Amino acid sequence: MDEGFLRRVRAISWIAAVAGGLFGTGYLGWRWGAGFTVAAVWSIWNLLALERLIRLSLRPAGRQKGAIALALVIKLPVLYGLGALIALFGGFPLGSLLIGVAVPLVVMALKAGGQVLAPRVALPHPRGVPARGDGAGKGGPSGDTPHEENPNGR
Repeated sequence: MDEGFLRRVRAISWIAAVAGGLFGTGYLGWRWGAGFTVAAVWSIWNLLALERLIRLSLRPAGRQKGAIALALVIKLPVLYGLGALIALFGGFPLGSLLIGVAVPLVVMALKAGGQVLAPRVALPHPRGVPARGDGAGKGGPSGDTPHEENPNGR
């Protein structure tokens, strides 16, 4: 996994949060959709704060204790306090909140699984098969279309 993995996870999570909220609103009501979206956004911000905290703690140039303390203050009391207030007084269904919080985790698991499995599942290109436009896909050895018998017997 490269440097931009968590950035891509956050970007896809934003899209999933909006799409899931819209679908939830359409099928389960506005409270469910709003709860899902609010919880997903909270979880994305929580992931961002955790990433920031880890980066500050593992800097090669040394730790910045003030920045780490600020990240902890933002993550623990502010984010978790806000999460507790949303859960207790938001009026959202509990299921929407639980599923919404899981959005970045699901995106992360799917992306990591895809990166691990994709090289193993990819089929090698057979040697000797002509490239597209050179006869491939016309019943030849590429397997794109089934081989049809020549009606003239040739």
